[in-house]
Amino acid sequence: MLSSDYSNWFGKLLRTRVKFEHPEAPEDERLIQLFRNRAELKKTLAETQDEVHRLKDRIKLQEAATARVREQLQRLEAFLGQPVSGLHCLVHYQLRELWETGHNQIAALVRELAKAREERERKQFLADLNRQLFERQQGARAAAARAENAAADVRARLSAVQAALAASQRWWHYFRRRELLRQRAAIEAEAASTEQELEEARAQLVKLEEAGGARYPGLSLDARRMLNLTIIAAAQVLALRITPHTLVRRMIEAMSRSEPLMEGTPEHAMASMQEIARARAALTGNPQGLATEARRLADHLAAHAQYRLPGETLPRDESVYHGLRSGLPRGQQMHWDLLGQDLWGVSGLFYNTEE
Repeated sequence: MLSSDYSNWFGKLLRTRVKFEHPEAPEDERLIQLFRNRAELKKTLAETQDEVHRLKDRIKLQEAATARVREQLQRLEAFLGQPVSGLHCLVHYQLRELWETGHNQIAALVRELAKAREERERKQFLADLNRQLFERQQGARAAAARAENAAADVRARLSAVQAALAASQRWWHYFRRRELLRQRAAIEAEAASTEQELEEARAQLVKLEEAGGARYPGLSLDARRMLNLTIIAAAQVLALRITPHTLVRRMIEAMSRSEPLMEGTPEHAMASMQEIARARAALTGNPQGLATEARRLADHLAAHAQYRLPGETLPRDESVYHGLRSGLPRGQQMHWDLLGQDLWGVSGLFYNTEE
């Protein structure tokens, strides 16, 4: 009786499905996810705080710059409020405008020359590309035709061997069948090779036919070098147009100062404004003459230009100054440092080595 009860109890125990699972497992997963979310929130908060600090620093810098501009405007208003200092202010800003006029003249000239040079080089690039593509396409078509003829010849030989093999099924054709089977294996290997060559030739032909949209790489090194020399030459030509030559020095000083220089009498200021007006007329007049003179001087500079590296577009300063001095008209002298003083702001117009 006891044995029967024990057996029944043990059977019920075996039929019972017991899950050995930690009762706090779901809670652990929620805790892990909570810590992950907390770490992400802390990271986001730190990034946001850094961004806030950066924005506050930028606001402080902007406020300081605004305060400086406000002070400059107040000083300018004070200068303009007085007759003598007002005249000096007018001279100061007319000198700066004269600088800007020369800069714009050079920029317009070089922009026009660069556009014409780029159009010419682009046409030449497309012509060379079309010629090269045509020659390569002709070669690819010839290669594809040869591969197709070779594949057709191999297929014809294979068909002939297959026909001969089908006609040699008698017992006395044993040795002939063996030779034909050997020939068929060799021709099949040759056929696989010729078919692969044919596919490669066709793929190359398709690739070449689709390669007509190559992109123009930009101005060549020689073009960029010549444009830079033209910029230097145009700056020199414009500086030589200004009379008296001391006006160039005063213009350079005005560009280096944020406030006008209070020197001279009102009569001197009025005379300076008249000189500036004549200089502006000399700069803007005869643009074709500027282009002609600049090209001539640029060709002269090209004969003396020396470069430190083969890929550089700006020549050595020594070679530039030698070319400028030797290219001066008889009796003329340079009273300025064209590159060192960045006359007319030419440094912002140069075509650098990297395009």
